[in-house]
Amino acid sequence: MTSDQSPAAPAPEQEVSSRQVLRAAAWLGLAKISSYGLGFAGTIILARILVPEDFGVIALAMAIMGILAGLLDLPVTQALIALQSPTDDEFDTAWTISIIRSILVALLLIAIAQPMAMIFNMPEVSGVIIALTLNVMLFGLRNPYFENFARSLNFTWDVITEIISKTVQVIVSVSVALIWKSYWAFVIGLIAGTLAAMILTYLTYRKLPRLSLRSPKRLFDYSIWLGLSMIVSRLTAESVNLIAGRRFGQGTLGQVHIGNKLSSDISYLILVPIMRSLFSAFSRLSDDIYRFRHAYLKAQSATVALAMPVGFGLALVADPLIPLLLGPGWELAIVIVQFYAPCTGLLLATGPIRSVAMALSRTNLMLKRDVVVLVLQVSLLLLGTWLYDFIGFLAAYAVSTFIATVINLYFLKGLIQISIVDQVKNFSRSILATAIMIGVVLAVRPMAESSGTFFGDVLTVGVLSLTGALAYAAAHTLLWIVSGRPEGIERSVMNVAGKIKPKLARFGIR
Repeated sequence: MTSDQSPAAPAPEQEVSSRQVLRAAAWLGLAKISSYGLGFAGTIILARILVPEDFGVIALAMAIMGILAGLLDLPVTQALIALQSPTDDEFDTAWTISIIRSILVALLLIAIAQPMAMIFNMPEVSGVIIALTLNVMLFGLRNPYFENFARSLNFTWDVITEIISKTVQVIVSVSVALIWKSYWAFVIGLIAGTLAAMILTYLTYRKLPRLSLRSPKRLFDYSIWLGLSMIVSRLTAESVNLIAGRRFGQGTLGQVHIGNKLSSDISYLILVPIMRSLFSAFSRLSDDIYRFRHAYLKAQSATVALAMPVGFGLALVADPLIPLLLGPGWELAIVIVQFYAPCTGLLLATGPIRSVAMALSRTNLMLKRDVVVLVLQVSLLLLGTWLYDFIGFLAAYAVSTFIATVINLYFLKGLIQISIVDQVKNFSRSILATAIMIGVVLAVRPMAESSGTFFGDVLTVGVLSLTGALAYAAAHTLLWIVSGRPEGIERSVMNVAGKIKPKLARFGIR
């Protein structure tokens, strides 16, 4: 064991190049593509075995657990990434705080399980909530020294841990579902995956933490505002499920849960690897606002260029895609995806905002933003539901997402001194290219109507997806050329293509 104040396996504090960030994002991209791919496949299989009511039970239990866990959350592990040279005492303190938090959350979950089941008229939820306390405990036991990999932008073990734990979760969930045909399949699979991830954090970083509360100051100084912000953010996210469950019942909540999951998984698979690698990189650029601003604009441009066509494209093909994936009984999920997927793509235009605030130690500003968005979303959802029932609920979600995006642009203006107009200009080509893509797909769609068979649906989805992708790429490239070929994702793609072309030529490919 090292001395109390010596840096614990410190990550090197050297300059971070764009190549390092891209390499880190690529590794995390591989992990998320694999993880979300496995999770997506698992969800599809479970949706074909289980019924919407089963997913409603899980969605409500996870929402309650998420809110309660958020109320006691102190993101001390993220503080370990952001702090300069954290000591062994700080790693030990972070681990101890995580354990204490997990115990408190577990006890509170047990206490409220039965009352929540009565309030939402779902008796099954009580047992699921109590079982999920084990998942909370396992997550709190993760090795804090594992974060040293992220500090040095080395995400190899993140990739391995992510893929193995998700594989365990999917295999266990599907196996139990095939045997029991019950929502317990998801619960058991989730616990198995979390257990695997926890064990791997110790196997991959061979340094054991110890129980200690000797160095909480820097952790609390960093985490307190961020923790409060994450509480409010979690309330905002879960308010959708709580309102849907209370107003529309178990079956509709299950449809909302699946529709939201399908919409967000595909888009967030783009964002999450970028955000984690950017947070590590942004933390090292926080003293140079000009380089920081430049890095943010590049990240924003790339994120929107990928997320927006995916979100709107998913909505365009939802009608044939959802029955193809989920089978009969999930018709309402089609409408949900048509609303949710574009909203997710739009919101990702300001996806890096939390990484920016964390890197600049302006998490108090994020708290203000999160409170505004929470009040806005809950108010609009309640009003929309009261006025127009379920369609009002969906419309209110779309409106609140648009307003939240504008609010994010405003707060980013204060964080990195970039006007809202300049931010929108930064991804304007992606907006225009997406609009062109939508027009082209809608024009082609009548000629690609499905025959109603499995292969007909596959062909329709394939034709529309390929048409949309080609239209978007062509429009984006043309707009870039007309704009004078400015720096952006197009130039990065051209540079990569230029490097690959000579290698392909060796094999006779031109």
